[in-house]
Amino acid sequence: MAADHCRKMALKLLYNRIVFWYQGILILLKRYAMKLINKEFTLLLSGQLVSQVGDKFHMIALSFWVLQTTGSSAKMGLVLAASLVPSLVVGFFSGTFIDRHSRKTIIVGTDLLRGLVLFIFAVLFIAGKMDFYLILTLQVILSVNAAFFDPAIPSIIPQIVDENQLARANGLHQFVSGFSLVGGAMLGGIVVSGAGYVWVFFLNGLSFIVSALFESFIRIPPLPVEKKNSYAVDMKGGYRYLFDNQHLMVLLFMVMVIHLFVGSIEVFMPVIADRISEDGPRTLGFFQAAFGCGTLVMAILLGMGRGVGNEKFALFASVFFIGAVFGASFFIQGSIPTMTGGFLFCLFFMGCALALAGVCFRTLLQRGMDNRFSGRIFALAGSLGNASIPGAMIFYGLLLDRFDFHGLLLLTGLLLMLTSLVSFILYKEKRR
Repeated sequence: MAADHCRKMALKLLYNRIVFWYQGILILLKRYAMKLINKEFTLLLSGQLVSQVGDKFHMIALSFWVLQTTGSSAKMGLVLAASLVPSLVVGFFSGTFIDRHSRKTIIVGTDLLRGLVLFIFAVLFIAGKMDFYLILTLQVILSVNAAFFDPAIPSIIPQIVDENQLARANGLHQFVSGFSLVGGAMLGGIVVSGAGYVWVFFLNGLSFIVSALFESFIRIPPLPVEKKNSYAVDMKGGYRYLFDNQHLMVLLFMVMVIHLFVGSIEVFMPVIADRISEDGPRTLGFFQAAFGCGTLVMAILLGMGRGVGNEKFALFASVFFIGAVFGASFFIQGSIPTMTGGFLFCLFFMGCALALAGVCFRTLLQRGMDNRFSGRIFALAGSLGNASIPGAMIFYGLLLDRFDFHGLLLLTGLLLMLTSLVSFILYKEKRR
């Protein structure tokens, strides 16, 4: 009886915390997104909020379940790879499908399918039928869905938002992503410990259904009707359009640079935390919180303000600033509290600059290309970015085994600053 009472109390506390977080974020959305943009974007953003928070529940639960049941970090890594690699590969081809078909149907359909897959997760857990290889299969299905859903969202935004509101819209979208990463991860841990794995998968499945419901009410203006070619011809046409536009090539290169930075910082943080602190895990938690708070603060400022103004300058300046902070980190020396405080300060501003770069990159792409090609371009950008992060993690992991992190921080910063300057010179802005 005491155990049942404690469980009920834990579930009640969990419910109250979830309601508190959702009420707060929905008030922000209503106050800023609805007031400053329009109903269609608010519906899109509300669906993203629900599904992305739910998705963080899923990944946390799945990682811990695999680790606890198999005792293998390698198998946990395979599950995480299964959530990334299929999307990376399919992304080179999915953009053509996005540009040929109704984008609203794509996002609603993929959300419904992902909800169904997550309900299958829950049912199999209840029946005791879940095993490692079945999890891999379901993760591959979810990842393939993401290859169609993720590029469709930034392609839809220019169709429902005025051009002068694009930067603000992307800032609000960045805020939802940042909130999901921080708040969703925290709530996911509470749900796993308080309610168990079945409820996590059920809630995540429900979140995708709710997201599809929001999206079904969005009115998206149709694109001009074009002559229907084969998929191969349209795919080649998309790549030809990309290669014929230097400004798009430069922007996609910056995508790789930004994601390489993200991959490197994900390796730097645990290594630095371990080497400068006696309590590495605790320090790493502070590092990740500082980085996440930086992205959230900048996203809020962009979403509440009047946009960046000069996205070209802001994009390359933010990457240059990231490089400068990397270089400045080389000089952080002294006692453990001094070094910890210094790196926290640097990571916060790196997070700010990264959020600004991401918003400016999406806004420049949306303004600088024909929307009929946006599915192909954003799908390719997603694949390049998804490939860059693990590549950077492997590369910097090998380097940090052989060299001191201070020297690598300085070298990385110099390379980032040089890359941003050269890219700024090569970039010739062109509006669609």
